[in-house]
Amino acid sequence: MTTDKPSRSEEEYFAKREVELRLARKQADDEAASDEERRSHYMKCPKCGANLEIEEYHGIEIDRCSECNGIWFDAGEAELLTEKESAGFGKIFASMVRGVRAKKTGE
Repeated sequence: MTTDKPSRSEEEYFAKREVELRLARKQADDEAASDEERRSHYMKCPKCGANLEIEEYHGIEIDRCSECNGIWFDAGEAELLTEKESAGFGKIFASMVRGVRAKKTGE
């Protein structure tokens, strides 16, 4: 057994390795925290935070809040609803969808 100190290159190697391990651990922790936060918001009302329930309305699945009765559409659901003439609210939804599109594109 030798009592020699490690060489400079060994010290650098282990120092770099320690930094890499810490960065990898931090990245994994950050990803886990982000995933947990995302799961905690899944199917929650953006307005009041209550649970959203999936309901079918004229053949289209919508998300309705069990507390404030807000209705939330996933991508494309509002457009599908405007295409259904039997919905009765087609013109209202169509104008809302046009307004959202215009706002997104800056028109």
